[in-house]
Amino acid sequence: ELENGVYIALKGRVPMKVGGRVRKGDTLVAGQNGYAVASDTGHIFAIALENKDDEGITKIEAVIL
Repeated sequence: ELENGVYIALKGRVPMKVGGRVRKGDTLVAGQNGYAVASDTGHIFAIALENKDDEGITKIEAVIL
């Protein structure tokens, strides 16, 4: 019900913009340009629930921790 608002997710399963290749179960961290990237180091905030085979930016389902 927000007028011109932006929805954010704090916890749970959500579609998320991800850059680079990702495998189901990979841990995700914040990337440089506002999308997540797979990484084992840094401030992990989500886990990928789908595979993504291309290097571009695409939405996948992930769980926010």
